Amino acid sequence: MPARLRSVRQPIRSRLVQCPMTDQLDLASALAALADAFDESVDICTSLDSRAGDGDLGVTVAKIAQAIRSSLGDVALAPADRLKAVGVAIAKAAPSTFGTLIATGFLRASPAVAGDISGQVAVVAALRAAQDGIAARGKSELGQRTLLDALMPATDALAAAPNLGDGLRAAAAAAEGGAERTALMEPVHGRAGWIADRARGNPDAGAVAIAWAFRGVASRCAPS
Repeated sequence: MPARLRSVRQPIRSRLVQCPMTDQLDLASALAALADAFDESVDICTSLDSRAGDGDLGVTVAKIAQAIRSSLGDVALAPADRLKAVGVAIAKAAPSTFGTLIATGFLRASPAVAGDISGQVAVVAALRAAQDGIAARGKSELGQRTLLDALMPATDALAAAPNLGDGLRAAAAAAEGGAERTALMEPVHGRAGWIADRARGNPDAGAVAIAWAFRGVASRCAPS
């Protein structure tokens, strides 16, 4: 793998007890794992965003991680309400472009849950709703060097898998592959769009953050 892309797959340090996992996903545990993964991506996100962005994505993902944790206190929340609470918390804590898009994803996923998000079908439905909301809010699509280039392949891989555990692992691999491919894409959105020469050859920082997120959840909730 080229040296510039190795950062996409740096080791995730497991700081949590593994999520309870059979063919069901424990949402609170998955969100806690997601927060840890975002925290662990801070340095690489800062580095990549400094090359082709404002250099503040690391700060943003750290705020997102804290916002996720702050929303986990009420254990009685239904899954749809918990996803909404996460979205609202992120919107308040991280009102940057990336933070707003992630908040939008959670807010759009909430009504798609229909009372349950433990099974594979429900998780895929939530992710589909999230990616549609992010695409609409960001006026972006696959292939434009954005977080969607990691999120969309991950969702497709999860949907095609025979079960949730295999799906989470496949989603993590697909997100990593998608993030790596952004290094070959021409930037369209944001600051990278007008300093394209600096962006070329480096993976998109937002896509890398999403890849770390999927791998963090998979490594703790669907360990191989």
